[in-house]
Amino acid sequence: MKRVQKSPEEPVLLARYKLRHPHDIWENFHHRSRDGYRQVKQQILRDQHGLCAYCEINIKLTDEEDRVDDFRVEHFYPKTGTEREECNYHLEWKNMLGVCHGGSQPLVTDARYRFSKAKEDRSCDVPKGGKSISTVILNPLQIPAKERLFSFDSFSGTMSVDEENCPEMLRNKAANTITELNLNAPRLKRLRKAVIEVLQDQVVELAGQGIPVEEAMAQLAGELLVPNSDDNYPAFFSTIRWYLGEAAENVLRERDYII
Repeated sequence: MKRVQKSPEEPVLLARYKLRHPHDIWENFHHRSRDGYRQVKQQILRDQHGLCAYCEINIKLTDEEDRVDDFRVEHFYPKTGTEREECNYHLEWKNMLGVCHGGSQPLVTDARYRFSKAKEDRSCDVPKGGKSISTVILNPLQIPAKERLFSFDSFSGTMSVDEENCPEMLRNKAANTITELNLNAPRLKRLRKAVIEVLQDQVVELAGQGIPVEEAMAQLAGELLVPNSDDNYPAFFSTIRWYLGEAAENVLRERDYII
């Protein structure tokens, strides 16, 4: 999970819909305002630079008729909370995040590694469901960008709290986030391990060209930790950041990294 810097201005069609139907539910907006729904998804995609707000797999869109986008809108605070609050969480722009299907959708593009029949492979908003856990897990909109909150095991891809760098006040929530969103699902650990192995191979290749390891790490950080031509980050940004260590932090500091 990384910081999401959400656009302060909500999509125009969502704002218009809320003026006409301030107490409506999300499902009605989704079906009655198809253009508005697409506009919401497009803005979320831009704000999150193409990554799932929870696991950081790259959001996958498709043009194939028999496939579906590995992308849906998640409400961080449960929509059912609307009944107890003055805020309509169904249509609150700041409550909307973009997430993957958490391994639950067999018709997504690249289903071979994005989908799993095993329940223990479900992650992100799938295990979260409508549970009232918003106060005990991290909100991607509110976590700091300049501190590294998580670390990863090179051999297994396992995610854990970075005890050295994660602010003490956030450590319990960070641990809860991993557990409640099942961010150590076997599927995600395999994908993160593959990312780490690619990074290791790249460092070895550069070192074989006579480039010192520190310079190789700095070179990779400069290439991977900036948005690409589509303004997207690579999948598993936080894993890459952790592996590249101080070289990554230097690049992010130079960019005054906030998102």
